[in-house]
Amino acid sequence: MVSEQLDSSCNSPNILLKIEYDGADFYGWQRQPDGPTIQSTIEDLLESILNRRVVLYASGRTDRGVHARSQFAMFRGDPKYEAERWAKMLNFSLPPTIRVLESRLMPDDFHAQKDVISKTYEYRILNRKVASALNRGVYFYPGKLNWEKIREALPYFKGEQDFKSFQGAKAEVQTSVRKIKRFDLINPAEDLYLFQVEGNGFLKHMVRTMVGTLLQVGEDKIKPEQIPEIINSKDRRKAGRTVPPTGLYLAKVVYPERFGLN
Repeated sequence: MVSEQLDSSCNSPNILLKIEYDGADFYGWQRQPDGPTIQSTIEDLLESILNRRVVLYASGRTDRGVHARSQFAMFRGDPKYEAERWAKMLNFSLPPTIRVLESRLMPDDFHAQKDVISKTYEYRILNRKVASALNRGVYFYPGKLNWEKIREALPYFKGEQDFKSFQGAKAEVQTSVRKIKRFDLINPAEDLYLFQVEGNGFLKHMVRTMVGTLLQVGEDKIKPEQIPEIINSKDRRKAGRTVPPTGLYLAKVVYPERFGLN
């Protein structure tokens, strides 16, 4: 892979893409040898336009099957193309499940991943007896849930804590300490429930395991006041199940105000 230093030294414009995608048919964001990914699909198209190797640097990775309403990724373009043209050029050839909502020129010192302040993920649950024929981007849960108990448990996740109990297997990180700024539950439509969690970073499968644990609270299998004990244990076996990626969306990425992206 071309190094970041080499990719950045070509004195080409720093182009930022705001991307929306349905991840159901992809093997996640990051390029993989065994299947199509969001990164490889866009990179391959950029390379065909620029006739050179291109590396996309994103705000972060999303796992296989996870969606995004607001993913950001940067690459080095070509001065002959105006920054705003990239969205139209890419959308002309991208599959309909990937859309570039916006493309813009950024300062050379901007980095799509290193400058992230916070991210918000959203997990959607359809809680009714019959699955949806129209919306595949939700987790269908037909059983009864105590949503008030689930709301009681949410505040226990807030703050800076070690979330190792909610980390997926084979994750390689220097620290499992993360700060959760906000964890809300909203009910925008009948039978549709949205968890919205904002943090300075997330571990592998962290959001999906937190939601799975909260569903077990709603099933009366875990008490809300047990959440601190689960967190403090740093033991994955103490937390609940990991729900499928179907209902998970990268909803928002926040950068410093000076970049004018928020």
